Amino acid sequence: MRIAKPKRFIFALTLVVAIIAVVFWMRFRPAQHFDFSPVEAGQLRVVTWNVGYFAIAANKNMRDEDIIFSAALLKESQSQIIILQELSAHSQADRMAELIGNDWVAYSVSTGHGQQVLSIITAMNVVEEEDVVCGGRYAKGLSFQLAGDQTLYVLGVHAPHPARGIDLNYESIVCAAEHVKNRKEGIRIFGGDLNYNFDPGEQGDFYVSLMQHFGDGTRHIGETYYAHTRIDHVFHFPKQLPVIKQGSGLIDIPMRFANVPGFRDHRPILVTYQFE
Repeated sequence: MRIAKPKRFIFALTLVVAIIAVVFWMRFRPAQHFDFSPVEAGQLRVVTWNVGYFAIAANKNMRDEDIIFSAALLKESQSQIIILQELSAHSQADRMAELIGNDWVAYSVSTGHGQQVLSIITAMNVVEEEDVVCGGRYAKGLSFQLAGDQTLYVLGVHAPHPARGIDLNYESIVCAAEHVKNRKEGIRIFGGDLNYNFDPGEQGDFYVSLMQHFGDGTRHIGETYYAHTRIDHVFHFPKQLPVIKQGSGLIDIPMRFANVPGFRDHRPILVTYQFE
């Protein structure tokens, strides 16, 4: 049976409208946005950002043409600890550290997945650096000496995507949490692209088990990833460590299409803690 032309037109128009609606729904993030507030005395600001791309391409990692923009944005955020995933090379992290400030240093590791590099960039006093294997990928750990006798440990993580094996994803997150839990520093943080949607509203067993030992610094920020999910996280110990909500949130970035394999699907997620 042939469909009349007016009916075909209405069908096509309806289909286009439906596709546009789905795209907008998927891209909408009901998240708290970061307001670029200054860091006050006794506070620590941490940012995690997967700087790669969403694309069907061999190289989805950060491109050199994005380094200057990304470094300027991170510098403006006044973050003291910057956790980046999906860099293309150690040299990209080193270059970003140079652009952020003279005393900034990039501590990087090749994750073991393709050419991806994970880096923690900071100007703070690092007393120990280590590489940790979790879920078949390398993570980066740094220990800091803070003012007085306070100590801090930070672990940057990029958990494998569930499409490469849900067991590896789970193992990576559990391994990171156990490693951080067993550290001796008074304050401990682990964060990054965990590729797992911990939805506080659902209170799943996995999330509840983590919350026995950790607090969720990104819980109040909302759904920061596509299709109303959140897969970039920052967890902290002790779980009662205060989070400054006014100094936390998502930073939206402009779309870019030129000279890139796709669009940047992650956004910088910032958490500000009160230490004193």
